[in-house]
Amino acid sequence: MIIKVNGKDITSLVENATLNSSLDTLGDQLDFEIAYSKMKYYPKIEVNLGDLIQLFDSQKEVFRGIVTNKTRNEKSQSFTCFDFAFYLNKSKVIKQFKKVKADTAIKQLLAEFNVPIGKIAPLQTIIKKFYYDKEVSEVIKDILTEVTNTTGNKYVMEMNSGKFCIYQDSELIITCKVRLAENLPLIDISQTISNPSKTANIEDMRNSIKLYAGSEEKIKEVAEVKNNALIKKYGLLQETQSVEDKDIVKAKTIAANLLKQLGKVDIQGSIEVLGNFDLRAGRILVLNEPITNLVGKYKIKSANHSIGTIHTTQLDLAEV
Repeated sequence: MIIKVNGKDITSLVENATLNSSLDTLGDQLDFEIAYSKMKYYPKIEVNLGDLIQLFDSQKEVFRGIVTNKTRNEKSQSFTCFDFAFYLNKSKVIKQFKKVKADTAIKQLLAEFNVPIGKIAPLQTIIKKFYYDKEVSEVIKDILTEVTNTTGNKYVMEMNSGKFCIYQDSELIITCKVRLAENLPLIDISQTISNPSKTANIEDMRNSIKLYAGSEEKIKEVAEVKNNALIKKYGLLQETQSVEDKDIVKAKTIAANLLKQLGKVDIQGSIEVLGNFDLRAGRILVLNEPITNLVGKYKIKSANHSIGTIHTTQLDLAEV
């Protein structure tokens, strides 16, 4: 691990570094501490709000962002840093999209806030919508939800080397390898699993979808899809949603995609593994964990890296 502030290496002074990512929040968060003393010969390092912070794994940059919070007490200074998605989370817009492709709409938003653009997956869904006083990140999430509802494809947002990227989640199946010691060969990360757990529930399951269009005065059903096998097994769990008039022609497709997302048992898990910075929220691991039967593809909901003498990562997972 190497941490730099404005290009200056401060790794030797850093303690208790953590790096966190989550599907619930756009952007990664880096926290660390630096010991502080008034002793004459104690190294003095000044880290200020807005300073550029970079985290490297060997020569590979794994985080780039700015200091957003600084706390000092008698013995230490602590810092919170966010990558450049910070500006999208904290800035609001009033924006009207008039029949533009989803990827074009997102690029327009990023350009307005001078956020560098990396790889953006093709998003052909047409967006015709007005957003009033919404965080930029929420607008982007809503656009991606529209794309998912019409195509069935799911997408992941992340910052890479300071650039905003959107990937289709099927691109993000990863294989991670680590070394237990310098003189030992690389092994798959799944061989280092500890503290596994697994839960299953049907609380968020929906096995019947009905879509409506119109207003309260005149409303009509425009699509209905069901999973009769799930209804027979678990009872009727119905979801209703409204669609705009422009979406009536594709209402059946939207309903079918919603049923695909919601019509299943929700299986989640958590594990702890030796650390690897490729473990980020949104990426997919193939697991074969025999104790709790975490077997198959699991999307990382959150990844919490504890970086020290031993780098470990705690993962919250959802079955794909």
